[in-house]
Amino acid sequence: MLHGVFFHFRPSLGFLSASLNNIRDAVTNRDFSKLRQQLGRALAAAERTAQSFHRSGPMVQGSFYLLRRKCGKPNCRCASGLLHESWVLTRSEAGKDRIYSVPDAERALIRQQAGEYRRYQRARAVLIKRHAQILKLVDEIAGHRLRVWPEKRPEPPP
Repeated sequence: MLHGVFFHFRPSLGFLSASLNNIRDAVTNRDFSKLRQQLGRALAAAERTAQSFHRSGPMVQGSFYLLRRKCGKPNCRCASGLLHESWVLTRSEAGKDRIYSVPDAERALIRQQAGEYRRYQRARAVLIKRHAQILKLVDEIAGHRLRVWPEKRPEPPP
């Protein structure tokens, strides 16, 4: 008779399913917590980057540099290799590169303001990357929080 009991007894695997669900939930909660921590760090980094936009000094768009070139005269010193030098500011206007000669009296000011513009551009590029990272983390967090409704019911075995 004991043999018959074991033969007809079909143990429930519900305890195993509940255990697996608990493990999955623990892993999900750990991942969720890490994502929230990463999001907090990303937001703090974006805030630090955004602080650079609080500067109020004027900027000049373009690149400031020392231009060296030949004038084309055959008897000039530049024909033998000693090129003419002039400080310039270059920028693109309406799709064309423009070169502006910078007078000696304004050289220090234009250098500083062009540098300010370069810092602005770099900070802007970093902020774009950080915002993309923040959006990715927010979407991952939403994926962890999202639940399917209505839940699909398992098909009964044939």
